[in-house]
Amino acid sequence: MAKSKRREIIKERHKQEIMESAIRLFGSKGYKNTTIEEIAEEAQFSKGAIYSYFESKKHLFDEILKSLFDKVESFAIEAKNIKSDAREKLKVYALNTMNYFLNEGKYSFHVMMQAIMQMEAEEKETTRAYVMERLHQISKILTDIIKTDIKNGKVKNIDPNLIIMAFNGMLRDVIYGCLHGNTVNLETDEIVEMILEIIFEGISKTKDKAK
Repeated sequence: MAKSKRREIIKERHKQEIMESAIRLFGSKGYKNTTIEEIAEEAQFSKGAIYSYFESKKHLFDEILKSLFDKVESFAIEAKNIKSDAREKLKVYALNTMNYFLNEGKYSFHVMMQAIMQMEAEEKETTRAYVMERLHQISKILTDIIKTDIKNGKVKNIDPNLIIMAFNGMLRDVIYGCLHGNTVNLETDEIVEMILEIIFEGISKTKDKAK
C-alpha cells in the first residue's frame, strides 16, 4: 500500500474517532455545554489536532449531523428498493432506524433531536434549515413508498404525507421513550409491528364505525 494511501486511511480514522467522541459529548452534555477542549480530551487528541480536521465546533457539529442524516437516509433508500409492499418496506426502515439509535448510536439521537436547540440564534437558524431539508428528503423517500401502494390499490387514498408524518412521529417518540428509560416490555421488532398495525389497521377492534 502506498504511503499516501495509508496516510489518508489513518487521517480518516482519526477524523471518525474525533466525531465519535464529539457525538458522545454533544449527546450527553448538549452542543452549547461542550467545548473543543473536552472533545480533544475525550478523543485523546490535542486541541490543535482537532482544528486540523475541523475549523470550529460548529463545523464539527455540521459534519456529524450530515453523517447521521446520511445514515438515516440510507435506511430509507434501502427500504424503498426492497421488492415488497409499503408495510414491509416501512418495517425494514423502522427496524434499521430503531436498532441503530438504540444500540449503536444512542447519543446520536440526542444530537439530532436536542443539541440544535442549544445553539446561538444565527447558528440555530442555519442548522435548522439544513435539518428541515434533510428531513424533507427522507420523508419524500418514505412518502413515495406509500404513493406506490396507493396507486396499486393496496392502501387507501389518504394523503401519503400525513401517513408518513404519523409514522415518523410515532417512531421518533418510541425511540425517545426507550432512550429515556420508559418501560416497554417488547422487543424492537414487536414495537415496530405495533406501530405498523396502528398505521395500516388502526386501533379499533372492528372496522365498523362506532354508532
